[in-house]
Amino acid sequence: MTKLVAGWPGIVDSHLDLGGRRVRVLRSAGRRAAPTDEPQLLVHGLGGSSVTWVPVVAGLAARGPVVAVDLPGFGRTPPWPDDPLTVDGYVDFVLEVADRLGWDHFALHGNSMGGLVATLLAARHPDRVSRLVLVSPALPPRSPVGLLLPSRATVGQMVPIAASSATAAGLGLVGLAGPAFGERRDRALLGLIYPDPDGIDRRVLRLMAADLSSTVMDGRQRRRALLSALGSIAATWTVPWSTWRAVRRVEAPTLVLGGTADALVPARTLRSVLAARPDWEGHVLDDRRHALMLEDPQLYVELVGAWHERTARAA
Repeated sequence: MTKLVAGWPGIVDSHLDLGGRRVRVLRSAGRRAAPTDEPQLLVHGLGGSSVTWVPVVAGLAARGPVVAVDLPGFGRTPPWPDDPLTVDGYVDFVLEVADRLGWDHFALHGNSMGGLVATLLAARHPDRVSRLVLVSPALPPRSPVGLLLPSRATVGQMVPIAASSATAAGLGLVGLAGPAFGERRDRALLGLIYPDPDGIDRRVLRLMAADLSSTVMDGRQRRRALLSALGSIAATWTVPWSTWRAVRRVEAPTLVLGGTADALVPARTLRSVLAARPDWEGHVLDDRRHALMLEDPQLYVELVGAWHERTARAA
């Protein structure tokens, strides 16, 4: 069953059958295929879903078909009991999705955890990934010592979240927090992405809320996915060398996008990645945060489009 995404003409909400598993995907629609088309697969971050890519799907579709996928345990793709729900497990899963779509070669976009997944996939399967776009990818600092030196953006934005959560915990209200605590924390979390939470596109928020209230999986399944994936990222960050080897092995032309106000992936990490890979193009944008495709969709599409043209001419 497929349906148009409410408020977003040209985007279809559908499912793939992956070995008996129903995998939720959002697809671009309404454009005829062209010989120069390049399929594009979009991978969301921790706690997100395919909905985080909705604002840029139409713009990206000018260069070929676009599919955004819900990873198991997120959005509307329930996890199976034996799913590993780890970064490595998601690498394998995304490749299975590409196989099911019939895409031998494809451009891969990844945000946050999805950027880490995309980097590892591109390094392990260079014959499959034609182009790589990393949006505030959750790549570890070069040394675990970097974890002990939070950036100013991290301190400034994470303190309100921690404070409201700690207050609720101290009152025994975790999971039962009243509207004041919940609203304050939600605004702080949205502040990780948007400089002005009051200026958010309400259509996107409605889609996010619909995903979280969906009955395709229960809270226990969502918590298992969140905690398992978070633990997997933490393990990667405490032993960063294998991930940095993967960064050096990527063969696809790569674009890195991030911001100086990102509280989750510090600008210094992105600059270290770009120093290690001077052949990659990077934009660490002043005052931008963790998910440029949500914060400024038009800029995201423009930067990707210009880079695509440059790399196509170079090829």
